[in-house]
Amino acid sequence: MKLHNIDILIEQKQLYAAYEVCLQKVQGKTFFEDFAKEKIKHSMQVVGAGNLLLKQEKSFQNKGEEFFRLGKLVCLFHDIGRFKEIYLLSQDATKHYNHGHFSYEMLKDLGYTDQRLLLPVKRHGELPDALENDIEFQQMPEGRQKQETRELYGFVKDADKIANLYLIKYDERIFKDLFFEYLTKEDKYAPISERVLQAVKAHTLVRRGDEKSFSDRIIQILCFVFEIYYQPSYEFIVKHKLFDNLFGYLLEYCPDKEQAQFVCEHIRNYLNSKML
Repeated sequence: MKLHNIDILIEQKQLYAAYEVCLQKVQGKTFFEDFAKEKIKHSMQVVGAGNLLLKQEKSFQNKGEEFFRLGKLVCLFHDIGRFKEIYLLSQDATKHYNHGHFSYEMLKDLGYTDQRLLLPVKRHGELPDALENDIEFQQMPEGRQKQETRELYGFVKDADKIANLYLIKYDERIFKDLFFEYLTKEDKYAPISERVLQAVKAHTLVRRGDEKSFSDRIIQILCFVFEIYYQPSYEFIVKHKLFDNLFGYLLEYCPDKEQAQFVCEHIRNYLNSKML
């Protein structure tokens, strides 16, 4: 599909169509209905966060209309595969699915071919080296399109993070996800796992599966700060105090208050260092 044929409002209808199909499939399962409603709301919040970054990030100011249109599409469609994932989880919540890969396949089925859109969508939910290790990305010749794929990958990851953090603060989303729902009361108040603590000290993301307690889950989200690509994203987090409630939850749920305080201070100091 050619970019000049794309109308964002029309593309938005494709996202909502996937959402409606999901709602029909999970009808009567309240948790999954709410999950789908949350994800369509999140998708539009990521579009809003992306528009903010497109306006404020200095390195984007000399980009052409095509780049800006791609940026809006990457944000719009990054979670379209979530609706397939939600349906599958409603059938078996013990399995793990890669919604980014679902999004990638759905976009190809819809006729999109531009790798600058497809690859950031495919890899946005994975660890930082996921794009560089992607075979399709490695096969792209060095040049403007490959560089813009990198830029759009970091861009959608930032937009996704700040939208999630914003939602967590104002909608207490962290208490609604499947991880929290399936934890025992004992695990909710369990200590920070050693691997999670090491991730904080090493300034890396917490790998999926390393989180065992609710404290771990909170820290997993706090560690988003270690994979921010653009300065306006740091500024947004600080301006809206998006970590403050997470610090409070960590101090509440972690039985080792000294350890929890260490994590809060470590994250806070890292964030402040990026504002200098």
